[in-house]
Amino acid sequence: MAKILFLQTIQFEFTGVMSISAYLKRAGHQVDLLLEREEGKDFYPKIKAYNPDLIAFSAMTGDHVRCLEIATEVKKFMDVPMLMGGPHPTFFPETVEHPALDMICRGEGEEAAAELCRRIDQGIDYSDVRNLWIKRNGNIIRNEVGVGENELDNYPIQDREIYYKYPYLRDYPTKPFITARGCPYLCSFCFNRDFNRMYHGKMKVLRRNSPERAIEEMVQVKSRYPLKRIFINDDIFILDKDWLSVFLPMYHREVNLPYACNVRVNLVDEERVRLLKESGCFMVSFGIESGDEELRRQILKKNISDHQIRHAAELFHQYDIKMKTFNIMGLPDETIEKAIKTIRINADIKVDYPWCSILQPYPRTELAAIAHTKGLIGKDFSLDDLNASFFTGSVLKMSNVRQLTRLQKLFYIGVKMPWTIPILARIIKLPLDKFYFLLFGFTYTYRFMKETDIGWWTAFKFALKHRKNL
Repeated sequence: MAKILFLQTIQFEFTGVMSISAYLKRAGHQVDLLLEREEGKDFYPKIKAYNPDLIAFSAMTGDHVRCLEIATEVKKFMDVPMLMGGPHPTFFPETVEHPALDMICRGEGEEAAAELCRRIDQGIDYSDVRNLWIKRNGNIIRNEVGVGENELDNYPIQDREIYYKYPYLRDYPTKPFITARGCPYLCSFCFNRDFNRMYHGKMKVLRRNSPERAIEEMVQVKSRYPLKRIFINDDIFILDKDWLSVFLPMYHREVNLPYACNVRVNLVDEERVRLLKESGCFMVSFGIESGDEELRRQILKKNISDHQIRHAAELFHQYDIKMKTFNIMGLPDETIEKAIKTIRINADIKVDYPWCSILQPYPRTELAAIAHTKGLIGKDFSLDDLNASFFTGSVLKMSNVRQLTRLQKLFYIGVKMPWTIPILARIIKLPLDKFYFLLFGFTYTYRFMKETDIGWWTAFKFALKHRKNL
């Protein structure tokens, strides 16, 4: 039996970690997790006391920096194999070159982690395990990605115990679930296209749990932990109408809790919206990204029209389902007038919970290539050039970029009070950046409270725990 310890900086349940933990436990291994901020000064002593055979991180880009700092610190007092998986090393596998890491995992990790732990437990060589890049004698062994699992029901129900030993997460009234993996769309700012290419011919693009299995997990969590609302965190929940027609009535009968989900407006029709409403959906989230249709199509490759956005919004209003939208400012070729259009379309369709970030053009995405072609980022642009937050500033070399980042801070005000839009368009010329950020902090917190139906004290605690990730 191998002992595996996950280390994490973000105060949130990672579905990938929960799935891998359950998979490893089913194989007979011992798994635990430590959240850095929850443990405080006990963090490193607890790592040492656990005495793991393997330490693992699941890292997103940006968060990987702190994970590598922790790995470096742990290496000072413990000689244990150190693995990083998750989105960051999947798309930036050269991360394995960091001195504190011994290996990285690309793509999905259940089978790779189980095979690695089996070999560690048996004391045999693991240098050829699929999905892993491993350092060995000064060289890097780059193993191919293996065949993925198409039948998600073959995986055990996610292990939430490793997170819910922490009261903050256990008692939080909304909990995340996934019923599917994968997205078939090719937006220029997203890594999904590269993920699909990596697994081409080895795994289906979209894979789902059966309705019965998805319900089983939700019922189990509802019976064990405080749960008032569910967030179904699939990339696009409404892709398969036939699956929805079976799952949603079953959900209403057996779970019967308000839930939120992600949709894509080109898939929205009245039948889907009716099914969502009848089963308890209180909110949908979808990406508008830009109110300018040309930017949306040509720069973001998000092939949805203004008409589709407005038609979907009409249906959600008709069925009294609240809307959360995702928007981006600071896009290549974006003028102040085009950014104002993003505020106006959100205001026109009366979005309940508008969310807006500043563009971060991740290297190796199509959007980064577009920005480079237009001379907005340098040829040697790298992860080190990105901002740590989606809300601080822009890396693009545009003459109006300062005004665009100020407008992002005032986005919520413009959507909720459209009469202020002409005023906002003028005041962003003034260098009142600290004031803008203060307004943004207040409106961000207020929006989050309304969206999650929590009080000021809970929102304040949430902000403290997540302040470094905002």
